[in-house]
Amino acid sequence: MKNFMPILQLEMKRRSKDFFIIFYNIIFPAIIILLLGYLTSKSYGTEFTSYEYYSIVMIPFCLLMAIISIAYAAQDEKRLKTAYRFMTAPIAEAELVLAKSFSCTIMLTICSLIILGIAKLFFHLSFHGSFGFVAILVFSESIAVTGIGLCLGLACKNFFIIKNFLNLPIMIFGFLGGVFSPVSSLNPVLSSIINSTPLTWINRGIIYSIYGSDHTILLVTSGMSFLLGIAAILFAIKFFKREEFF
Repeated sequence: MKNFMPILQLEMKRRSKDFFIIFYNIIFPAIIILLLGYLTSKSYGTEFTSYEYYSIVMIPFCLLMAIISIAYAAQDEKRLKTAYRFMTAPIAEAELVLAKSFSCTIMLTICSLIILGIAKLFFHLSFHGSFGFVAILVFSESIAVTGIGLCLGLACKNFFIIKNFLNLPIMIFGFLGGVFSPVSSLNPVLSSIINSTPLTWINRGIIYSIYGSDHTILLVTSGMSFLLGIAAILFAIKFFKREEFF
């Protein structure tokens, strides 16, 4: 792993300039929280405002959307025409995958923490002492998103196929998870579908943690996200071949 740090530094430079990650995980959620919070401000009370609600649900949703950005980042060598350089360099496949996974996870976590800070300062989201728990969840979801995105990006040669394939399920998860509007149903079938989506439990865990001081769901969700992300990254390391850059 002697070449890991130089590659990680290169990947961090790329991610820090990645328009998609920065825009869709800082600027985009801030705009959507502001717009939806304003449009639905009369539908919520004064103790729990629309800005607080959309701050809570929009950040995990934008993180989930980052799967597409990470899949795009996985194809950097093909897009930037540096594949031949990596083919001839004495670098292990594990170093390449780990450098990408570390840089993407770090950047996604930083972006999410920034938007959490914006939500606190401008949208008056109070964490009631649970900021650390929310930060753990954000970090764990970042690992899961990175792992899944890398697997898809390294396995598929056509980025547009990935984008078109992922957009629909992500939007469905967002709708069922209450990202655009609170969703609930007395119908047992629909209720089961709603409770089967990851965003439902992520959002529920954050709300319970902040407003109920119950961190159980948040920690369980964080643990599952962390394990899923590690498993996906190990899967990518095991089956990745540098020839896939072409």
